[in-house]
Amino acid sequence: MKKRALALSIMMVAGIGMTGCATTGGQSRVAVADTDSRAHQEPDLNMGDLMAFAENVTNKMLADRKLKSWHKKKPKLVVGKILNNTDDPNLNVADMTDRIVEVIFNAEMAKIVDQSAEEFNYILRSEISSNRQYGEKGKQLVEYRMTMKIFTVDGEMVGNWSDRFNLAKAERKMF
Repeated sequence: MKKRALALSIMMVAGIGMTGCATTGGQSRVAVADTDSRAHQEPDLNMGDLMAFAENVTNKMLADRKLKSWHKKKPKLVVGKILNNTDDPNLNVADMTDRIVEVIFNAEMAKIVDQSAEEFNYILRSEISSNRQYGEKGKQLVEYRMTMKIFTVDGEMVGNWSDRFNLAKAERKMF
């Protein structure tokens, strides 16, 4: 019974889809996307890219030998909001910041304190930037760079970590 209901549902959806194509006089250019895929139609970061990017740079930071002693001390760390220096003012840096906090918290290397805290040992400042280059016939190359820096309360830099992520868009072919 369940199989029949499923088959009927699929046929109804397919019928609606074909009706839509018939009334518009052509095929639809809509496709189902795999949410785990890193495939891109445009040279812009998607949510998966942002999370992976933030996690990768954070893991680089946590693996640094200079921070290995933090496991014993668990200093208080303020995680600042990510500075967005890309050409996309709507880039979701708040979710990236949340991912950084989550990775550090789960690593149990530091005590995360709010930005309003009066006592802390270190502050983490992060920035994401982009460089977009255009070529002939709509070709584009975008390089994204994320940098993380940790400073002491006195402003002394303790470490600097970064990563790059490149996306390209080939020329558009007309039929």
